[in-house]
Amino acid sequence: MKKYIFIILLAAAAFKSKGQSITSLKKDMYGIASDATEGRFTGSAGYLKAAKYVEQQLKATGIKPGWTVSNKKTYLQPVPFKWDDYTGSMLTIEGKSYLHSAQNFIVAQRGIARKGKWVVLFPGDSVKDNPAGIILLPGEAQAKDWETTVIRQYRFSYMHYLPDGDSPQSGIPTIMISPALAKTLSPGDSIAVKLKYKAEKKTGYNVIGMVPGTNPELKHQTIVIGAHLDHIGRIGDHIYNGANDDASGCVAGLNAAKLLAAHPCGRPVIFSFFCGEELNLKGSRWFADHLPVTQIDILMSVNLEQLGSKHRSFRGVWALGDPQFKTAFYSAGNNFTAENLQFSVTDSVKDVLSNTDTYSFMNKNIPSLLLGSGGFDEHHTPQDKIDLIDFEHLQKATKMLYNLIVFIGDKP
Repeated sequence: MKKYIFIILLAAAAFKSKGQSITSLKKDMYGIASDATEGRFTGSAGYLKAAKYVEQQLKATGIKPGWTVSNKKTYLQPVPFKWDDYTGSMLTIEGKSYLHSAQNFIVAQRGIARKGKWVVLFPGDSVKDNPAGIILLPGEAQAKDWETTVIRQYRFSYMHYLPDGDSPQSGIPTIMISPALAKTLSPGDSIAVKLKYKAEKKTGYNVIGMVPGTNPELKHQTIVIGAHLDHIGRIGDHIYNGANDDASGCVAGLNAAKLLAAHPCGRPVIFSFFCGEELNLKGSRWFADHLPVTQIDILMSVNLEQLGSKHRSFRGVWALGDPQFKTAFYSAGNNFTAENLQFSVTDSVKDVLSNTDTYSFMNKNIPSLLLGSGGFDEHHTPQDKIDLIDFEHLQKATKMLYNLIVFIGDKP
């Protein structure tokens, strides 16, 4: 044990001398979660801008690209998606036309378009006379929080993960209109609708960097550090920056990578920044299905999630994962007080882990650990901005992550 304590002390000294300052953490946070990246929705120009920023930082620090395409090394691992594009769709109410947009209407079910009348209904109303399509008025909860309704449908349901196959085009096409337009209509009304559709290919990108290990005897025992780079994007005038969810995890991972590049450990370490977490973990699922190294060479994965909010529900760092990592976690967290460290074993928190990228590795039976700092009230709202971040805490969490990597990375 004395040997491992000495390793931690060396890691702490390295962090102090070469570690990432709060200025560095803030720089990376702005590079990922400023308004310029427009909420980083997978497949968007804003997401690609954030991915390119992370790529540039990895490259500038000397971290090697972790993916290979056509025998060429790259930092970007493509992830295939399809977007339901309804551009040009339009509905006409009392002679006034409204183009498809989140502010006007969203398509709740693609269905089979046909000629005829579209009828107006409340959710749950029975459908009669086989109409051409259905116009749904928003329910009370949907009208109260229309933006969340849009996020769930327009943002999430329009994007499809290609390995899951094409969504079936069946049933009656259904549109839900915004609360503003709903004021002009009543159940039973009939309006003119032009529904246009085309499938548009989209590419998400996982960003992958590799720090080789220094011990040849441990080269087939790779540690994977991951966090999700994507968020919800932009809805109208609102940008969902996702500073804590999960730019905070990305910043901690990126800065631990920079430090490790200067002070590598015995085992190789892959740093991965996933797309598609908000799309039901699709980026990490693709990564786990297309690993940069063979699965037998993966020692473990560490997922970083929501590490930096001033309003976090846990003041320190909470680990959720396989019990064999408990000692390493507490040893690495010597910069926190005992009450600010918590460890929960996988079997007791499976429901929580199933909503995180950790689950993609659990499904492959890869030993896994999640590091986070609990929930926060601004989750999935436009208020999750950079001024929400507690950078002193994020710096401590980054130091702990580096200590953990070194502890596990050098352990025989």
